[in-house]
Amino acid sequence: MHSRWKKVLFAGISVLTLTIAAGCSNGGSGGTDATTVRLGHTLTEDSSWQAGAEQFAEIIEEETDGRYEVEIFANGQLASGNQRKAIEMLRQGSYDVDITSALIWSSFDEALGITALPWILPTLDEAKKVIEGDGGEMLLDILDDNGVKAVAVGETGYRQMANNTRQIESSEDLKGLKMRVPGTPLFLDLYDELGADPVEMDFTEVFTALQQGTIDGMEGVPDVIVTNRFHEALKYLSLTNYNFDFFFTTFSNDFYDELSGEDQEIFMKAGQEATVFATEHARSSNKEAIEILSEEVEVHEPSENELATFRDSVSGIYDQYRGTFSSELRDAFKYPE
Repeated sequence: MHSRWKKVLFAGISVLTLTIAAGCSNGGSGGTDATTVRLGHTLTEDSSWQAGAEQFAEIIEEETDGRYEVEIFANGQLASGNQRKAIEMLRQGSYDVDITSALIWSSFDEALGITALPWILPTLDEAKKVIEGDGGEMLLDILDDNGVKAVAVGETGYRQMANNTRQIESSEDLKGLKMRVPGTPLFLDLYDELGADPVEMDFTEVFTALQQGTIDGMEGVPDVIVTNRFHEALKYLSLTNYNFDFFFTTFSNDFYDELSGEDQEIFMKAGQEATVFATEHARSSNKEAIEILSEEVEVHEPSENELATFRDSVSGIYDQYRGTFSSELRDAFKYPE
């Protein structure tokens, strides 16, 4: 088996959660009687997570000589778009592999919420050092303690702010805006601190809510905004880089524990390689997405002074959540003093 540090994969930067559901049948080779492994994620079929899932499927089917085949469920199909429900299903063994943002996992363990802190990893180099070091190892340990088999940490990219009302150049511009955010306590408190009106909503409902005016805006990674066509219902994008979004690749314990030792090694290695692949895909896709968005909406890149104003306006969040995280975890993530 691979040592723990090898599970922390961050291709140039780096959270992918792969969930493999219970197999349909056992034994066989050549694909005819192959055991079906179900993999779920929330993003679209042209997303970086899907690219990683397809890479995973290809590796598994090749390395097991067709004894296993991977069925991919994109767009939140397995849990009707409810990301927290999907994790619960994974922990219960209802499916086998999952790719999910660290933000969603923080609803199950507050310690994972350290990844949700604003501007805590302001550069890609800093994010890489944290995830390739003690920080990534600690996150995997926390996942293992939460009813799944942790495989790897990957990168989706920096989250940005977008809306239909006005350009966001300072925290003042967020005041009163109904912003859809993931159902993570820290994010809800963060947007309250910024003066916005945070709205918790399933990911699959966001596009319609933007069209109908139920919400004024949302936040997310550029590639996710484009592949979900959210930009068609948005007018303004502010490249604040306020949060670095990791994803986790995880297995159901029920699934993983039933594998032979040899197959466990194959699946772990495949999950790690697929996480790297998805990370690399995300890096290039986010660059392309920003170019597309620059042609479709008004894009603002805040100055250093503007970013300093943002950071100052949320300083209370660091004090509020300091006691939530162990001193070791705070040190690993360079927690603000």
